[in-house]
Amino acid sequence: MEHMGRETYNVGMNVIWITAAAAGLCGLPLRYDTTVYTIRTGKVTAPLRFCVLADVHCRPFGRHHARLMRIIRKMRPDAVLVPGDLFDVDRDYEVSFDLMAQLKDIPVYFTAGNHDNYLDELPELTKRLETLGVTVLDNASACLQNGKDTVEIAGLHDLGRKAKVPVSAADDLFHTGNFRILLSHRPCHTDYYSRCACDLIVSGHAHGGQWCIPFTRQGLYVKEEGIFPKYTHGMIDLNGRRLVISRGLASGDPRIPRMYNPPEIVFIDLVPEQ
Repeated sequence: MEHMGRETYNVGMNVIWITAAAAGLCGLPLRYDTTVYTIRTGKVTAPLRFCVLADVHCRPFGRHHARLMRIIRKMRPDAVLVPGDLFDVDRDYEVSFDLMAQLKDIPVYFTAGNHDNYLDELPELTKRLETLGVTVLDNASACLQNGKDTVEIAGLHDLGRKAKVPVSAADDLFHTGNFRILLSHRPCHTDYYSRCACDLIVSGHAHGGQWCIPFTRQGLYVKEEGIFPKYTHGMIDLNGRRLVISRGLASGDPRIPRMYNPPEIVFIDLVPEQ
């Protein structure tokens, strides 16, 4: 029975590797999508650009993340938002720390996702992030100064598959009347977000649905939503608030490739109202 188990495992792994090779032949994992969203607001007087790096999952993107960093340097963001799953179980944490070290000259704001929260050592990991200059937001907020403008960024503890904490808990994280950004890992809680006292919610988690229908951005499956999920990417209006969902960079399981769904780096431009 043990021998048969190994054969079954090997057959399964062969299928996975053949699938990954097919994806590679399509050229999909070699491409990075750069998406820019523009939000006009009367709460800023000068342009401000954010880079969103979601769902890194301790995966490398070139040697010392060179592919990723080329895009970031070209786009010149004023700050980086990391809405969860920077780390993962049984992965090399140094890969993610290397990325954070590459960003040392840019303000970085991090809140944990579900895969981060699986880790018993998360408190030690976040302390190390802080030594690298990363602002860790666990049910907390911080202000980013940009000339005369102040933007307040809050990180909400992962809500889980069902939001059990009151909306007031998210609202209480903010302490100013400036432009408010809420980092919250899971995008599916749209009813919850539509009642939050903020201007922008930034999420990841859904990986774009992992496998997309070719030539579309329609993902196939997300646990919280099931087949053909609705909230996997894009910018969505929620009663005047904007929800920006990044398709993220990695897959949750490195043995399962992203199909027709390249890694995505999102940039959000806040610009003054004309």
